[in-house]
Amino acid sequence: MDNAAIISGFSSCLPFAEDSIQLIQNLKLGKRVERKPWFKSDDEAIKCGFDGNKHIATLDHTDDSALDLLYRLIDDALAQAGLDVQWLAGCNARVYLTGIGPRVDGMAFKSFYNKNDIEDIHLTKSLMTLHVDNMSQDRIAGHLARKYHLQYLPPNMNCTSNSAMTAVHLGCQAIEHGGVDIVLVVNCSKIKTQDIWFLDTQSMLDTHLVQPFGENSKGVLFAEGYSAILLENARHRRARKAGHGIRLQTTYTQISAGRSNDSSWLSTNVLKVMQAAMKKADLSTEDLCAIIPHGNGSSISDKAEAKAIEVFAEGNTLPVLAYKGQIGYTATGSGIVDLIIGHHTLSQKELISPVGNDAIIDSVAQHVVIDRGIIGHHKNHLLKVGVGVDGSIIGAVMSDIHRGL
Repeated sequence: MDNAAIISGFSSCLPFAEDSIQLIQNLKLGKRVERKPWFKSDDEAIKCGFDGNKHIATLDHTDDSALDLLYRLIDDALAQAGLDVQWLAGCNARVYLTGIGPRVDGMAFKSFYNKNDIEDIHLTKSLMTLHVDNMSQDRIAGHLARKYHLQYLPPNMNCTSNSAMTAVHLGCQAIEHGGVDIVLVVNCSKIKTQDIWFLDTQSMLDTHLVQPFGENSKGVLFAEGYSAILLENARHRRARKAGHGIRLQTTYTQISAGRSNDSSWLSTNVLKVMQAAMKKADLSTEDLCAIIPHGNGSSISDKAEAKAIEVFAEGNTLPVLAYKGQIGYTATGSGIVDLIIGHHTLSQKELISPVGNDAIIDSVAQHVVIDRGIIGHHKNHLLKVGVGVDGSIIGAVMSDIHRGL
């Protein structure tokens, strides 16, 4: 247990809630995130290659890097952990930067092809953004390294879907193998037009209705968001006389990204990861209070997860909590948001039921919890699953180990 990875602090800023406290409060109140049209009109959306306007959840008044916001989230996570910023400057601390970071909007490139003489470049504002300084997350990494006097430049997990959970997995492995004492994972995710193009080609925006494991849901509720989570070595917590915490144990596999839309193959590997995560934690399904799946509303991946959960449950009823039809799907950071909710679920011994938007498919209807308010429980473990279009699959067992530290 000395090298157990413990969640010490976390923070978030989402369209659904401005911080982690409001996140839980809004879930309890049954609120839904507000959607906004991305384009000015349906005509503009059609000109850009869509069949109509796309409605997503956006953050107000934040730019691509939002450094002040990132600093606040990091400081909030440290304060929750009872750690001073100086701890990040030590040689046994690591920081990971995840998400998709500062980028030029694809519409600016489209404009460039139509207007590219010298007068246009000086007069058209969108063309002025076509600069490498606006297309690199390394700039944020540099700012974080200088601000917190980091010994190591934060590596960028600059990829799709599961990048935050991938960084959490790497952090857990580093702690468990005795390499580091503190790991901070920071996620920043702002939406650009090319993200909407991509999701559209993946059939992830086919319906306005979004319900994880829903009968009629064939799309995601795309959302922006920023978040941070702080992991700490159990021995390090004990030495500074910190209180108990929630332990994380993670399992990772990588399948071919080309087969991430192969429902049968994906289902088989999700099941293997779930079983491997439980075996690593030496637990049975009866020990779980709930499962928080990837469950974003996309038909192919949801059906694959549903099949895996059905086999995994072995005839027992396991509460499945899927919030992305209510909160929104912050593609690169939803894993951290789910871990924050999972932390509350275990530490407060209550399941917060998501609101429902559609009937649930038969294969997991008995498991998926919707519209049931707050449900008390007495168990100490929860299973979180993450799935990425890059072929990454991660299982994370969360455990309340107040007697184990």
